[in-house]
Amino acid sequence: MNSFLLNQQGAMGAMGVLASAALASASIAGMALAQQPQPAGAARPASAEAPMQVVHVDGLTDADAQSYRRMIKGMDAFEKFHALAPDARLRYRLYPRRPGVKAAGTTLAIQSDTVAIPVALASDLSFTLPRDARALADYAQVVSNRKTRSFAWGPDVRTPGLAPNTRRLGDLRLECEIDRAAALLVGYKPPLYYAIDAAVDVCTTYPGHWLYYGERAVFNVTMVHGQRRQVIFARLMYGNQIPKLLQVFYDFHPLLNDRTYTLNVADTSWPDDTVVELEYMDDDGAAGVPAHTALAAP
Repeated sequence: MNSFLLNQQGAMGAMGVLASAALASASIAGMALAQQPQPAGAARPASAEAPMQVVHVDGLTDADAQSYRRMIKGMDAFEKFHALAPDARLRYRLYPRRPGVKAAGTTLAIQSDTVAIPVALASDLSFTLPRDARALADYAQVVSNRKTRSFAWGPDVRTPGLAPNTRRLGDLRLECEIDRAAALLVGYKPPLYYAIDAAVDVCTTYPGHWLYYGERAVFNVTMVHGQRRQVIFARLMYGNQIPKLLQVFYDFHPLLNDRTYTLNVADTSWPDDTVVELEYMDDDGAAGVPAHTALAAP
């Protein structure tokens, strides 16, 4: 994955100096969606997103689930911003984020009062969703057979033909737009975020930092375009830009910290074809270096 969150300092893509100052003072960092159960029998407004409900799956009273309607909005964003990665394909993906969460045996389904559609999971826990009018109208959920907050959920956009251990910046920018629409990533998001997000595209507005996951513990991240190379500073690795006390609210805590890196996707001096090289802790030359001390702070 690859999933992006806004960094704390510029906090969520402010518009102009005034907005930047307001965001910084609010210590905004991350993408989260406040979700509350829907009262029994409550009417669903036609134009609003229905609140998430408690889900019952195989004896679980509160299964890990996401709004199908929001994930379809993410698919719509993929089509809208497809020019960022014209050859890419969209899949969604689950990342186990808690000790004891077993990837083996995980199942997904689109469920509502009238719909039950199995969703095939690949070995890396990635999947695609069908568009189903009944599920959309019935405010269905995409439901796992694991307890709530077992996984980090996110888009996974991949352009074919990339070298191993690399990502394409345009793919990651597109992931940002998808996640902005689908609101999958969880983190500290105060009310001011919603006002900023309504006014500007937080994926393209300064500071435009978004958070992603490597396939395993990351040692180093380098952006490359032609002869230009830039190593990502330690403060943008491992969730370091988020205060320790707030990290418990984020998807990368506790098991994904070492896989987490942040990029400034709003920096247009880097074109979409920029290659993001990922060096992992278990690669030759990186083994034995603790992840949180692998890079020196700027």
